[in-house]
Amino acid sequence: MSVSELLTVMEEAAAAREPLVLGTLVRTSGSTYRRAGARLLVTPRGLPVGLISGGCLEPQIAKTAREVLTTGASRRLRFDMTGENDGLVGYGLGCRGALDVLLEKIEPWRLDAETRRLLCGMNTSHAPRALVVAFDAPPALEGLLGTILEEEGDAGPRSSATAALREASRGLAREALATSRPLRRTFSLPEGNVECFVDLVPPALHLTVYGGGPDAVPLISIARQLDWRVTVLDHRPAVCDPARFPGAERVIHAHPEHAAAHVPTGSHSAVVVMSHNYFVDLRLIPELLKLDVAYVGLLGPKRRGEQLLREMADVFVPTPEQRARLYSPVGLKLGGETPAAIALSIAAEIQAVLSRSESVHLRQHDGPIHVAESDVVN
Repeated sequence: MSVSELLTVMEEAAAAREPLVLGTLVRTSGSTYRRAGARLLVTPRGLPVGLISGGCLEPQIAKTAREVLTTGASRRLRFDMTGENDGLVGYGLGCRGALDVLLEKIEPWRLDAETRRLLCGMNTSHAPRALVVAFDAPPALEGLLGTILEEEGDAGPRSSATAALREASRGLAREALATSRPLRRTFSLPEGNVECFVDLVPPALHLTVYGGGPDAVPLISIARQLDWRVTVLDHRPAVCDPARFPGAERVIHAHPEHAAAHVPTGSHSAVVVMSHNYFVDLRLIPELLKLDVAYVGLLGPKRRGEQLLREMADVFVPTPEQRARLYSPVGLKLGGETPAAIALSIAAEIQAVLSRSESVHLRQHDGPIHVAESDVVN
């Protein structure tokens, strides 16, 4: 389930002034399908949108969510699949893990657009954002459970506990952002302890494709399914038709010398050059390598890329750091020769590079598939 689908549900509920239940995975142990920070939405009709497990726990989550919609009180659910017989009885997931999910009622029309996007896991800023979730508290403080937000019109009187928790949440968010790691903290109040989870929502990945040929279409399609933001550039006005690239946010006519001005930069930005024109690439690659982007991919054989680097040396010689960001030929060696297979290999390489992940078979990987729960700072 993509972030875009979650956001569609959120925006439709905001327009219709319908409440939703937000489910947040706040703690895991052992092997689980998703890591802490995963979210889903449950509509008033009981429809769960999104995945926290592989689909087996969502019916129980949706059932409890209907109670949350009725009462308005947040609930924490715990699912434990660590028993030896769980493959035969119980949930039958066989994951040998346990997870805690907080369910809270939200009214989307009271939230600004950026907050709605964040709650769906979409961060359109250029830096990570932190979300603080209070998920465990004694009965006297159960009214504090939920994602700690400054809601629109939320300027009324607050209890001392609410004010103290909101102030503490700001410090927790700053700590998580400073360390670039999610964290879990227990905050002490006179009425008891409140346990909080701080999730980091990374910026959306920006993909710029220079070249509007037919082989760009499957790459853009895959990128949108991954919730990447896409810009298409081309020096040919005839191919710069937005109707050809329905998944792209922007389709811009730009000559190589002017392309850099339209490329989003930063550690979550990637560019793929697929112009199929050697002389265009010769003018374009130096401009792209000068940018602060994490990845520059060049379509074409290795010998072509090496010749291009030699020929452009008269006007531009990349530094070792710039050269390391150039992936030529672009893509991972996955096999397949169709445009869709090539697009898959390119998207896979971008994902691996920007997430700093090794491109290996999971069966050859000894550690956990996802970020380990031990990576959450306690």
